[in-house]
Amino acid sequence: MTAPFKSPLADYLKLVIPYASADIISPETWLHISTLARVLPSAITSFFGFECRLGIEEAHADFLICADALDAGRKILAGDNYPIKLPSFLMENPIWINLCNFSNSWATPTSPLYENVRNVWLEFDIDGPPTAIPIPSCFFGPEPIYSATSTSNRSSYEWVTQTALKLLLNKDLPSQLEQNLFNCFDRLPNEAYVFQIGVMLARSSDLVRICIRDISPDQLLEYLTQINWMGSTSELKVYLTQLSRLTDRIDLDIDVGEVIRPKIGLECYFNKQPKFEPRWQSFLDYLVAMDLCLPKKREALLAYPGYTRERSKKEADLWPDHLLKLSRFLGSKYERIFFRRVHHVKVVYQFDKLLEAKAYLSGSHALIHPELLSQLKDFNENQLKEFSQKVQDANV
Repeated sequence: MTAPFKSPLADYLKLVIPYASADIISPETWLHISTLARVLPSAITSFFGFECRLGIEEAHADFLICADALDAGRKILAGDNYPIKLPSFLMENPIWINLCNFSNSWATPTSPLYENVRNVWLEFDIDGPPTAIPIPSCFFGPEPIYSATSTSNRSSYEWVTQTALKLLLNKDLPSQLEQNLFNCFDRLPNEAYVFQIGVMLARSSDLVRICIRDISPDQLLEYLTQINWMGSTSELKVYLTQLSRLTDRIDLDIDVGEVIRPKIGLECYFNKQPKFEPRWQSFLDYLVAMDLCLPKKREALLAYPGYTRERSKKEADLWPDHLLKLSRFLGSKYERIFFRRVHHVKVVYQFDKLLEAKAYLSGSHALIHPELLSQLKDFNENQLKEFSQKVQDANV
């Protein structure tokens, strides 16, 4: 696979590979990810990540990238009237055509997607050498979707099924699935909201996954009952109580089809990275005790977070040339920093057992004022992105 641009996304991987233990991402997996990342332009994202399974011996990881509405990602995916384009051979696959159609609508000011979709995540399964045309699954981050005050207000999220998902799947959703999805929205507790919606395009699945934030453990259990989840909340409560005591927040992932599927995801978050939050150790120890995480992968996760400074002589060779040129153009007032973070850990549950745990590692870059370097531990990914955008707006 070849790329028609000078700065492929693979250039960013040099800033991650030296700091990710081979216990969580093997050299072979890096080779496959790098081959795939050479197909995509680096300008498509400033925030990407890796999904690592913690309970298996294999150091396997899938690759994820985020295309943001405020950056070039949306324009590159849309394809039209933008100098950086995706390779034309990708459009030989109907899934990429669907993604392009979705993104064209996303980039059109008169489309409901334009104001309602913040970002798009492409997730690539790395099960071996990349195929001739890498096929992603797709998630999009809507403006927060809260419960409508009544069923008569459902028009506030009809765009999800009638525009967004219809474009990604290139067909209408089955009526029962749409009704189940709307019911999931209608039943959201006060202040809880949907922050991601996805379809596993690469796995030929019509299930729709929704990810829900700001839902307390008690609300979560009641909510699953209200949407007719195919599982036992009494059994889940035991695990949920243990996890909630160990973490700062738990988000809920559910798969919606003709029924609400029994397997769910519990996304576990901390407000700070492991160096500044000792409860990470207790949380990962719990996963090891539950046979969901190998001890060596626990240590690899704790060692991963950190950052690389653009002006560090020791790490200067790692930086892509185009980022160095951009920083020189913007002047010496700010410095570009590349961040490595453990974004969250997802615990997968079904019926009376925890099935597996997956860690999501992130990589991102932003322009930072040198005086703020001492405060980096207090920044989350969204704050870094917002700050970087303000800096670029002020300097360009």
